[in-house]
Amino acid sequence: MIKKLAYISGLIIWLWNLPAISAVTIAVISPKAGVYARQGTEIFEGVRHAIDEINANGGILKQKIKLLPIDDQCNNNIALSTAHMLALNKHQTISLIVGPFCSNDFEETTSIYASSGILQIIPTAISPSLKKVKQKGLIKMLGYSSGQAADFFEYYNKHFAGETVALLENREDAESVAVAEAVRDEFQKHGKSVMLKSYTYQENEIDTKIKYDTLAAKIVAEKNKIAYVTGTSKNIRKMVRYLKSEWSDFIIFTGQNAATDEYFEYLGNDAEGTYFLSLNGQVNDPDLAEEMVKLRLSGFTPEGLSLYGYSAVKIWEALVRQVGTFNYAKISKKINGNKIKTSLGSYYFVSGEPKNNEKYTIQHYHNGTFEKVY
Repeated sequence: MIKKLAYISGLIIWLWNLPAISAVTIAVISPKAGVYARQGTEIFEGVRHAIDEINANGGILKQKIKLLPIDDQCNNNIALSTAHMLALNKHQTISLIVGPFCSNDFEETTSIYASSGILQIIPTAISPSLKKVKQKGLIKMLGYSSGQAADFFEYYNKHFAGETVALLENREDAESVAVAEAVRDEFQKHGKSVMLKSYTYQENEIDTKIKYDTLAAKIVAEKNKIAYVTGTSKNIRKMVRYLKSEWSDFIIFTGQNAATDEYFEYLGNDAEGTYFLSLNGQVNDPDLAEEMVKLRLSGFTPEGLSLYGYSAVKIWEALVRQVGTFNYAKISKKINGNKIKTSLGSYYFVSGEPKNNEKYTIQHYHNGTFEKVY
């Protein structure tokens, strides 16, 4: 708690002591430490490269672009303090906020940004509750947990229909709760709730110690053959280890976030056969092959969510150039129902929502390689 208060105080002092500058500023709000550090860093790197590219080409409307990175630590207090400070800051022109990745007090923070005339683009986020929030000047690119659940169900229904699925959830992890809720909703929507059995790592509200061996034995004893494993990276790899020790042929589905070096080092041969769900991304889109080559030649190798951070800035750039101003009201008006053409393709948003949600892919890890199966 003390560290969080110190961070907030430092942010306030830093913002209020910034010298006045003429450059237009893009703030990136994403975690740089903790469970989602890798995702936050990827988004930041994408934004940074897009800004460097714009500035190298003379800026926009004769203005250079400045980058303001903010680590919200996926913390409610920091998210709200950041929103208030950016709204009150008179030392810089904050034209765009990219993020956040975490959805802490999302409805309140987006309201603050909208009322302050700051455009906000969400490259991707972890919470399905994000879909309910609508604000002027808010663009949500993709990444709902509901999309992940829908694509998992479609693959399951085609290849494993009739098998029960054990759904593992960590009640203390926001992303885990969001994904698990979305998966349950998807099975219910298709009248197949009976094929899904939910399990939590915590046995009860008082005893939060996780007993992976006992839980794995229970899951196998209850005739499950497939598990959709959510939670922190540690939760996932330990749960997979114990499930595989109970039955080596247990089928595992999990998010791409779990596919870390630690996962494969910890599990060894038990990692074999894991199915990883991830955003399709634009990196391997054949229609963008030429653009990807240009990006790599410029020193930017798109990885993970970095291309979404890059795309967010390119959408904003296209909007600014189309309206010929950084004016919030004019840009916000241009968003709805208009074609936004960028080097990475065209985008359409209706009330801030993408007209076509991007699908997830499923990669099957087999013999040390990833094979796209969906």
